[in-house]
Amino acid sequence: MRLGDKRPVRLAALGGAALLVLAAGCGTSRDVGGGGQAQKCAGADTSAAANAKVWDDAAKAAGLEGLKPPKQDNCMVDTAQYKKDGSNNGRVTIGFASQGPTNSWALTYDEAFKARAKERGAQVNYASANGDAATQVNNVQDLLAQKPDVLVVTPMGSAVTGQIRQAAQQKVPVVLCTGKLPETPGVVSTVGRSYDLQGTVWAEWIAKKLNGKGKIAMLSGIAGVPTAEYQYQAAKKVFETKYPDIEIAAHEYTNWSPTEAKKVAAKLVVRHPDLDAIWSDSAISDVGVVEAYKEAGRPIPPVTGDSSNAFLRVAKDNKVEFALSAYAPEQSADCVDVAMDVVAGKSVPKIKEIAGAVFTDKELAKYYREDCTDNLWVPSKLSDEQLKALKLC
Repeated sequence: MRLGDKRPVRLAALGGAALLVLAAGCGTSRDVGGGGQAQKCAGADTSAAANAKVWDDAAKAAGLEGLKPPKQDNCMVDTAQYKKDGSNNGRVTIGFASQGPTNSWALTYDEAFKARAKERGAQVNYASANGDAATQVNNVQDLLAQKPDVLVVTPMGSAVTGQIRQAAQQKVPVVLCTGKLPETPGVVSTVGRSYDLQGTVWAEWIAKKLNGKGKIAMLSGIAGVPTAEYQYQAAKKVFETKYPDIEIAAHEYTNWSPTEAKKVAAKLVVRHPDLDAIWSDSAISDVGVVEAYKEAGRPIPPVTGDSSNAFLRVAKDNKVEFALSAYAPEQSADCVDVAMDVVAGKSVPKIKEIAGAVFTDKELAKYYREDCTDNLWVPSKLSDEQLKALKLC
């Protein structure tokens, strides 16, 4: 879950939301960095191999074979032009355009970012869009006016592209963190869990579960938001090109809210009582699906999604079959590391895919945290001390 249910979350501190990443691949020559100069695509094989391993590990964890990332140019980007000159007593300033504290995933996302920045000795100039794309545009402009050494943006869509081009003109490097944008000057690196990977793993698991034949529904988060749309398109492509005997009976949006998902699922039960599985991009939405099917007195179909403690509790109580692929909020810490490499003048991958836990109902006991709240996203990389401070455990 990322944006969506905006009811207050009773947790301490701020949060961000989620979105992004591209897949792997290789190329020979690209326009890399923010300078607009064509450079040799150095290190493409190495970075592509690293991203391919993320896909391979995910496939094996889900009991799948032969999953390959889409081919994309993935150079190691020379960032020598952005090396910090030692001003501000050598302290790095990171401008962080977050999506804002909209839910527990978002809160953990921002807290992990700030914690890693503190570990690395960096100052964070933070701006929350609170889930609004127009606000984010203004936030990026304000952050650029503060002259950061590097700008990290969690994009809510293409509206912010103009401001990122402005950053390039000001020679401020940009790292996209869990967000996907068209090719844009100024974007040095895109970091996060792959949308294509998430959508593909869930689709392939369902196809294997149904032996390539059956009737399903597909549930996405918020219409128009990259996290929802790219994952859906990746999964839809799998079903349409590889499994013609799997019928997609419906595609609905849940706003990443258990309340909305319950309403959607209640209609599905009536309109399509014979569904064999539900492809979903969110475990928190799956909570609503389970509730709807229980109230209707119908067997709960196998589902997919990311990995929330809330869903694991519900799945345990109701013996739900599932495949989950974590979209860890702590991946924001990786974005800090890449940003710090940029201002150190180190080469960074144009696309850095983040590994994440992939597991099924057979491993529920390994990941479910009975000692923690429904707001925890598992498996968590935060320390027990941090989890307690955030009132997650």
